[in-house]
Amino acid sequence: MGRAKATARSGKKEKDPNKPKRATSAYFYFLAQCREDAKKAGKSISKIAEFTKEASEKWREMGGKEKKQFDEKAAADKARYEREMSSYGGGGGGSKAVKDPNQPKKPLTGYFLFLADFRAKHKGSNIQNKDLLKLAGEQWRELDDSEKLPFEQASQAEQKKYEVAMAAYRKGGSAKSANGGAQAEDDDEDDEEDYDDEEDDE
Repeated sequence: MGRAKATARSGKKEKDPNKPKRATSAYFYFLAQCREDAKKAGKSISKIAEFTKEASEKWREMGGKEKKQFDEKAAADKARYEREMSSYGGGGGGSKAVKDPNQPKKPLTGYFLFLADFRAKHKGSNIQNKDLLKLAGEQWRELDDSEKLPFEQASQAEQKKYEVAMAAYRKGGSAKSANGGAQAEDDDEDDEEDYDDEEDDE
C-alpha cells in the first residue's frame, strides 16, 4: 500500500449517464431480501456493518437449492446488462493513454485506504469484489468524522510524499514504481467505477 493516489481525483473521467446499470449479483439480491425481511419483522438496521456480517455468514452457510432463486434473478439481470451493453456502444471510445511506468502513483484517498483495510478484514469471505465495494461504501458512509480521520490523515501524508516525488519526476528524475503498479492503479479505477455505480443505486 505504499502507492499514492490524490485526495481529489481531478483527472477522473466524467461518467456517462446513458451507460447501462451493472448487473446485480445473486448475493445482493439475497441481501435485499434480508433487508426486506428485517423491515417486515420490525427490526431496525442501525449498524450496516453488523447487518452485512450476519447476512454474509448466512449466505456462506446456504446450499445451492436455497441460493437458486437469487442465482436466477442474477442470471436474468446479467442477460439484461449484456443486452443493453451490446447496443450501448460506449461513451467517448478511444484507447487508454499509455502510462509512464516511472511516474509516481497518485495517493490513495481516505476512502480507498479504508477499502484496503475492509478488504483485509473480509479476506476469505467469498464475497465478489463488486459486492465487497458496495458493503464498504455503506460502512464508510456510516462512519462519523472521527472514525474517518485516521484514513484521511494517512491520505494527506501520502499526498505530501507524492508531491515531493512528482517534483523530482518533472525535473527528470526516475521515481520507479513498484512492480505491477500500473496494473494496481487500473484495478483501483475499476473499483472507483463500481463504487460510483453503487452510489447511483442509493
